[in-house]
Amino acid sequence: MENIDPSVYERADEGLLRLIDKAKVAALSEEEQKLYDASMKLLEDEIDMEEHGYKRGKTEERQLIISNLRQAGFSNEKIAEMTKIPLEEITKI
Repeated sequence: MENIDPSVYERADEGLLRLIDKAKVAALSEEEQKLYDASMKLLEDEIDMEEHGYKRGKTEERQLIISNLRQAGFSNEKIAEMTKIPLEEITKI
């Protein structure tokens, strides 16, 4: 795989680049494959943590918005109408 001319990468479309990457992974030794799998698992875990943090942040933001609107005197129904947050979710907060 290391014998691929660099110009191939310059001209290759996305599909060919993915195919080259798959071929590189398939050519790994057993030990290299274990290391690759472990690194991919770490990457997946990192992505999962980022997604969880993003969702948690969005939930906290929604709760803050609802709280602020309540303090401003808006009813749950009006908050649902203005924010498009389901009334059921608003009443739980």
